[in-house]
Amino acid sequence: MLWTNSQETPPADAITPLLLPLPALEWHGTQELILLTAVHFARSGPKNMRRTYLSVLTILLMAMVGLSMVGLALLSPAVAWAQEEDPDPIIVDELVIEEQPAAQAEVEGEQAEVAGSEVEVPAVSMRTIEPGLKEAYQLLKNNFEHFLDRQPLGFDGELITLVSEDGQNLWSSAEELVRDPRKIDPWAILGLIIALIVIALFAIVFLVIERQASRWAHRFQARIHFDSSAWLTGAVRKAIIVLGRSIAVPILIIFSFFPVRAILGAQPWTLLLTDALILFLIYRTIKTALATTLRLNPRGPDSQEYYPRLEFFGLLVLRVTLGFVLVLAAFDRFEFHEQASALVSFSFRLTLALLPIYLFFIRDAVLSLFPKQGASSFYKILRQGLASKYPGLVGLTIVLLLFNAAGYVDAATYLLTRGYALIIVGSIWFALLERLHNLVKRRIKEAEEADESPSPLLEALEHWIVALGTLIMAVIALRLMGIYEPLIAVLKVPFLAVGRVEISLFNLLNVALIIVATILSIRLFKAVLNAKVYPALNIEIGVAYAFNTLINYALVVISFILCLVALGVHLSAVMVVMASLGVGIGFGLQNIAENLISGFILLFGRAVKKGDYITVNELYGRVEAVGARSVVVRTPDNFSMLIPSKEIVSGRIINWTFQDSIVRIHIPIGVSYSSDPEEVKEILLHAAKHHPDILTNPAPDVWISDFGDNSIKFELLVYFDCRSTNERTLKGKFNFILWKALQEGNVGIPFPQRDLHIRTVDDKVIMPQSWGRPAAKGLPEEKDSTGEKAKPRRQSSAET
Repeated sequence: MLWTNSQETPPADAITPLLLPLPALEWHGTQELILLTAVHFARSGPKNMRRTYLSVLTILLMAMVGLSMVGLALLSPAVAWAQEEDPDPIIVDELVIEEQPAAQAEVEGEQAEVAGSEVEVPAVSMRTIEPGLKEAYQLLKNNFEHFLDRQPLGFDGELITLVSEDGQNLWSSAEELVRDPRKIDPWAILGLIIALIVIALFAIVFLVIERQASRWAHRFQARIHFDSSAWLTGAVRKAIIVLGRSIAVPILIIFSFFPVRAILGAQPWTLLLTDALILFLIYRTIKTALATTLRLNPRGPDSQEYYPRLEFFGLLVLRVTLGFVLVLAAFDRFEFHEQASALVSFSFRLTLALLPIYLFFIRDAVLSLFPKQGASSFYKILRQGLASKYPGLVGLTIVLLLFNAAGYVDAATYLLTRGYALIIVGSIWFALLERLHNLVKRRIKEAEEADESPSPLLEALEHWIVALGTLIMAVIALRLMGIYEPLIAVLKVPFLAVGRVEISLFNLLNVALIIVATILSIRLFKAVLNAKVYPALNIEIGVAYAFNTLINYALVVISFILCLVALGVHLSAVMVVMASLGVGIGFGLQNIAENLISGFILLFGRAVKKGDYITVNELYGRVEAVGARSVVVRTPDNFSMLIPSKEIVSGRIINWTFQDSIVRIHIPIGVSYSSDPEEVKEILLHAAKHHPDILTNPAPDVWISDFGDNSIKFELLVYFDCRSTNERTLKGKFNFILWKALQEGNVGIPFPQRDLHIRTVDDKVIMPQSWGRPAAKGLPEEKDSTGEKAKPRRQSSAET
């Protein structure tokens, strides 16, 4: 490393003038001013700061600065609550709770364990969170104890004197050698000549090997192609090019050890030669990788225009860094003054702080690395935030680098490395989400274009990866900010006690994670089985559904037990609850128990499976789900009917697809007696051929079922697949075809008729008086078919 943490802690008087241009202020006043400055800086941000992802990162960097200031304030004697023996009561949910000393709590806990059942444990009680706050305070103190300590620069005015003395000594030696050349050491001249020869030979070997390896790499990478992945093809090609451009340097590094160092020994120049080759290997590899990344994989239409600027800036930073490292290595190998090395290190940090100024002029080039074609909302937030807060980020980077050069290495390094680590990790995560989202969309689109139902496996896998990655990203972000351990310490403090079970926010968070993981695991497990396992083993849909249901219940039970364990509940208490539940089933939950047992009978008996078509209580539908308590049936009218499992097991149902989906139905039709039966049969069979849902094998058939009062009753027997249609739909559509066919064949369909016979009576016949009206006159006498006088009879309602 170029700089290390100093073990000496500078006094407050030495830090204050560098931190604030107010040397007259005391150290505690400086702390207050720092806190006020941090709060004002956080409040004076732009109005839309919280609307974009990068704004959140900017606030996060500011919050880290403020957090460090707060941690420094916590270390001062002004914070007295942590050192007091009798702290003030803490208010939790508007309840004032006095803190109990740790020793007294320990003694009371032991007494409670000894007394056993004699000590009465309250059912529900609140707990103080002060122990967690103290532990979090201690962890923050450890993390930020030396946050604002300033390290000495390592050089002062004495360096000028040392440099001038060395210069005078060198000049005097040169003048003496000029006056008397005989004092020149020939071995030193020979060593210099050997060093120059070795360096020249190394340069020639490098040029030869590098040229041949580069040609081989370019030829070989053009042959690499993977049909399954274009990304893998590009990555392998880039790796081959980088290897070809850099393979010569490792060979020279090996030569620097043998034969150079083995023959000439570990001299300063041989050691420096190895160091220079290692740095050159780093430079060559990074330069080639940077060039191939920008040139061979353009991120947008403007990348070809902007990539020279990006490559120039990247190589400039790389050259400056490696150049200063080489100078420091030379100072170390030839044992120059330590203050000279400190001056070079300070110059390097100051130069590195001024280089980002160039980023203000290549804003469009930097943004070209993030093209506008992103489809996901995460990527759009990242891109918009980077575009709007670009000057602020660059300016903040320059300020932190200047603080680093001034000696505040811990603070500047902490904020720079961890802040940009958050940005880089977040960008990588969003890029992965973008690629995953596009992959799922492309697969779904391909399935829709092929008229296939998209597999739920990709969506389930996407949800699982997003959930798991988000959790990992949250942990990484908290650890980068240095607040993961303090936050866990606060969350683990129990705030509520239910009997002997202590509940904390950490327990509740674990329960929530277990529930979410269970839901996502069930979806992913079912998707894998349905998409990969069941089709490979040719398992029927009903059996597959039964296994899926059983797995669901098993995972739910396991999740329930894990949740209880996460809450701190002992399994013995769970057994007591299960025993009580058994008693409850025996008394009041018999119906639920019957449905549950019937559900498992249906699942494993396979009398009714998912996808079957059944008729229950004259209601027809398709079985959508077979659960432990009920069966869900979707009717042709698109509404779901939930049937208790007990009714399916103990009742009578029609399962149209129990053994075969090909069923036969009877379609009745009545024709007049004047029709020819053979002609009617031909008409019915011909009409059956025109219906697309009626099968030709087995062939339809026609029966004369009955000779009615008004018509001859025929029955058309047809076969159809009940998975494609149902009986009512088939009859309803076929009646149109049948009606048209009978009309074209001049076959009449009679309807019920009643004959009315009118009889005449004599004019002298007098109507009965009981009718309440005078007798009719002039009516003809009613006679029967033989001509005799008919007997009086009561009129029917139809005759009336």
